[in-house]
Amino acid sequence: MYQPLSLFIGLRYTRAKRRNQFISFVSLISLLGMMLGVTALVVVMSVMNGFEAELRGRILSVIPHGYIDGPEQRLSDWPSWQKQLTKSDSVVAASPYIDGTVMLSRPGMVRGAMLYAIDPEAEAKVSTIDASMIAGQLMDLQQGGYQIVLGDILARHLGVYVGDEISVILPRVTVTPVGIFPRVKRFTVAGIFQVGADLDGNTVFIHLADGQKLFQTGNQVKGLRLQLSDLFLAPSYLPELAKTMPTGSVAKDWSETQGSLFNAVAMEKTMVSLLLMIIVLIAALNIVSIVTMMVSDKRADIAVLRTMGASPPLILRLFMIQGVAVGFAGILVGVAIGIPLALYVGDIVAMLEGLLGAQVFNPEVYFISRIPSELQCSDILWVSCCGLLLSVIATIYPSIRASQIQPAEALRYE
Repeated sequence: MYQPLSLFIGLRYTRAKRRNQFISFVSLISLLGMMLGVTALVVVMSVMNGFEAELRGRILSVIPHGYIDGPEQRLSDWPSWQKQLTKSDSVVAASPYIDGTVMLSRPGMVRGAMLYAIDPEAEAKVSTIDASMIAGQLMDLQQGGYQIVLGDILARHLGVYVGDEISVILPRVTVTPVGIFPRVKRFTVAGIFQVGADLDGNTVFIHLADGQKLFQTGNQVKGLRLQLSDLFLAPSYLPELAKTMPTGSVAKDWSETQGSLFNAVAMEKTMVSLLLMIIVLIAALNIVSIVTMMVSDKRADIAVLRTMGASPPLILRLFMIQGVAVGFAGILVGVAIGIPLALYVGDIVAMLEGLLGAQVFNPEVYFISRIPSELQCSDILWVSCCGLLLSVIATIYPSIRASQIQPAEALRYE
């Protein structure tokens, strides 16, 4: 099989025993560094993908895919608009809502929360809150009953359970002959939900009719919560739906309401990847040392090749191939180790927890008790290409110096 001369000699130099054992040692360190960096990047990026997917699955299964608020956050005749929106092929369901920031008060305890006034039957079609109840049922919210459903973490902080009473304080005041007082209403806890996300600590639900009285909106609602057939349609599709609503209606999708959270996760993944890329960079810098020392060790060989007619570009390619071969080997081994580690990192950590009797994620503190992982081919390709590119760049300077060696000078002292 035909092989270019530069490739043949470069690979032969890579495999050949060296007179200088230090070069072999540095080559091994460089290969191990590249392998370690690539393995760490593949595993960590897969774990970050797993966390992001877990977060998306937990939050986006609970919150609607989008909202359409009426003009000035007031929507009249909402039942007819609800029916109109559900006629669209991409809209699975629509649920009326009113929301607002409130304070929840118990003797000696006050917590802030986001309150949603909803229609329980319609809400069950746009979110999985009803399926996430650990005490009571979402359908227990009855019109005029002034009942409330809380997240698990919020209920634990307030020390309440089903049947207990809490006071809901609105950031609005009521003027009376005896003074100005905040608007306060006492509610009975009807249920507790747990979705394993931040919503457990800051979200409460009440019946829509009770919310209309509490916020004094009459028969109006703030808008409609929507569930789409494809959540990724929301950013482009919801603005078009808003145009069919009363003039002044505003559309918001999940990427706006929860976008900062997912952007933070994406930024964290990027920063961690860049930090781990330093390991690959250090391995690439070692390749510079390898090729430089190899050039010094093979000066006589270079001179002989030049006298036999080898051109400077051939010498340049020869040493570049040798350096890239070390980097490529490290990348190949790193990917081979990283892929199974990324696929089974949850099982590996669980096994270590069993052996050591320790917990990485305490389920009483964290939302998850097992390390999630999601291996993506694009991440493997990105890591491999970056490592290979750094390996190529690292070989350029010493290879150029090798191609500039003059035969007479190299053989003068041989």
